[in-house]
Amino acid sequence: MLASNDPDPGRGSSTVRLYEYDNGTIREVNRTVVTQPVQLWEDSIRPRDALIIANESDMYQSGVTGYYTIPYRDRWYTLEEWNTRWGQRELRILPLYDAEPNRATDIDGEYTVEVRNPNGWWDPVYDAEVELNGSELEVTNPGTAMVHTAEYQTIVDRKIDIVEGLLRYSELAPSEAAARSTSAVPTDNGREVFPTVDGASTSLVWRSGSHDLVRDAYVGFIDVTPGVWYRSRYVTQNWQVNTHVPWDYRVDVPSDHTESGSCTIGNNTYSLTRWADYRLLDSEAAVVNVTAGNISMQQWGPGAWTTLNYTSPLSEPRPLPIGTHTMTAELRIDVELEKHYGVSSARCSEWDRIRTENRSVTLTRSVPIETVNSDDLSVDVHVYDRPGDDVVSVEWTGRQGLAAGAAGWEYVEVQVGEKTVYVTAPWRFFSVSRNTAVEERSESGTSEVAASHSYNGRYPAMLRYRMSPANVSVLADQPADRRIWWETTRVVENGSVAATPLPATIVATENTNPTPLYDQYTGVLKSTGDVTGESVSASSVDVWGMPITTDQQVTRYEEPELDVVIDDAAGTAEIVLSDTDGNPVGGREIYVDGATVPVVVTNASGAATVDINSPIVQARFTGDDWWESHSTYYLRTQAVSVSSASVVVDAIEVVGYLSDAVSNVMIFVEWLVLGIFALFWMRYMRRRPA
Repeated sequence: MLASNDPDPGRGSSTVRLYEYDNGTIREVNRTVVTQPVQLWEDSIRPRDALIIANESDMYQSGVTGYYTIPYRDRWYTLEEWNTRWGQRELRILPLYDAEPNRATDIDGEYTVEVRNPNGWWDPVYDAEVELNGSELEVTNPGTAMVHTAEYQTIVDRKIDIVEGLLRYSELAPSEAAARSTSAVPTDNGREVFPTVDGASTSLVWRSGSHDLVRDAYVGFIDVTPGVWYRSRYVTQNWQVNTHVPWDYRVDVPSDHTESGSCTIGNNTYSLTRWADYRLLDSEAAVVNVTAGNISMQQWGPGAWTTLNYTSPLSEPRPLPIGTHTMTAELRIDVELEKHYGVSSARCSEWDRIRTENRSVTLTRSVPIETVNSDDLSVDVHVYDRPGDDVVSVEWTGRQGLAAGAAGWEYVEVQVGEKTVYVTAPWRFFSVSRNTAVEERSESGTSEVAASHSYNGRYPAMLRYRMSPANVSVLADQPADRRIWWETTRVVENGSVAATPLPATIVATENTNPTPLYDQYTGVLKSTGDVTGESVSASSVDVWGMPITTDQQVTRYEEPELDVVIDDAAGTAEIVLSDTDGNPVGGREIYVDGATVPVVVTNASGAATVDINSPIVQARFTGDDWWESHSTYYLRTQAVSVSSASVVVDAIEVVGYLSDAVSNVMIFVEWLVLGIFALFWMRYMRRRPA
């Protein structure tokens, strides 16, 4: 699941039924759907989804913290064991209206039973006996009902497994003999990921040439954590840089040698044997230095190095200045060899000597890194509190993306009362494998072991993140008792991020085009709760999980009052807009029906006068737009006035014309008003003097 560039044999196998319109005919067709990447959340995923995702799709993260978890093995508990292990957990029993073969049911097949996992989702319960106790359903056999869950591994643990697998013949070798005999070399389709070298050369006795004592030696960097490989460099935060360094080598001792010769004594020639034996006395190897910029890193575990001052009582951080640096690892291998050589003969002079030699080889490997943080990036959240449709405006100040002072933001969380939305960043991080196999090289030959994508494999595939731009999106956290909708209403773009090359096996269609960046992203947060005055909170984090400076501002809309008074003698209507305390609201547009002009603007006294051309005058204030600059924002309202017939006005008020009604009620009221007015007009015409 973590190796997004591994084959997905089930990709494109999902078939859905769609409706197509062709030449006036609607027909049903089956279409194969290409599965899109799935986001991995910190709460992990359910076991039943793991195999489907691994088989059909790729996974990405919105941040690069390593505490995401992956299920790797089924685990079964009785419901009783589950509650003992985790404490009494929430249980839900739901009627099963439709037979679904992939859902767990009770023993009668009438209910599905699920128990809340500590990570938040619901785990299925099998073979439960469900009975009605009063008005409540309950499980009566907790000792035999089985909870299906899984065991999980964090990504941090996975990367530790990776480096420890590659150190099995070096730093973690069970013996010196094992350490000297085999080198485990990661390869990608037959190509060495970290180029190997031979060295520590020694001369040969009785033979020409030399012999390399050290073979297949390498040192490398699996990954920088937390970090991402982006545009030919590792990008990481500056306050703590961590890395995993694998290394290996093997020692190849020269073969023993004998050769025939002769010596002359007097006039006679006699045979002799020249011989040389080689014996390995000792070999030592270690990563003697790992540096990040000008900081000498400290080792805190097998193959694990950090810029933290790990030996201090508080593990004090040693920040690496913002900018580009070089990370270098140095491996030193020392070999002590004994050469025992001489001459053997029945008649010639015999002799032998023993000589000890020390040979060494030093390897270095460097990678470019860039350190960034989010110190220059800030987020301003402005919530315009209105009943049922709050406006949430998010503005970014400073650079965005993986750059100095930017670091990339992961999400902005805004909570308005019981409503929560997440404005998610466009960055997607795909974890890709760097090797397809590991070659175990020894004196007897080379054997290839496939890199494992499974838990507890011999050689887990080496992983690192690759970044891909996508789109800014908004996710609403849906409460159980209500629905929430988000409608994007305003965006202000500022630049874009170019597509990033990804392995061809990763289907990321959003990465094919430049991704826009925004200075401002605004939308309406709608819900069924008609509430104002809600509590508001906002926070932001960067891709490293660090908080970003987030300011919040709340503007609460107020109810205005609108009044219309008709002066029959003057043929005018005065429109007055005020707040609930009677203070005038000036500078607002009022839409008018029944007047000679369609729109008027209130003056400093909150009033406007219009000439009328109808016995009914209706005024509408549509409310303040949130993007306009006002000291106080007012909601929409409306009012109506009819030419000095109080009974008509009373009838209108009874119906609720002055309330903020829906359109069909408005139409009904208007017809009612017109009907009453017509009735009185007819009576007036009958009674007027001749």
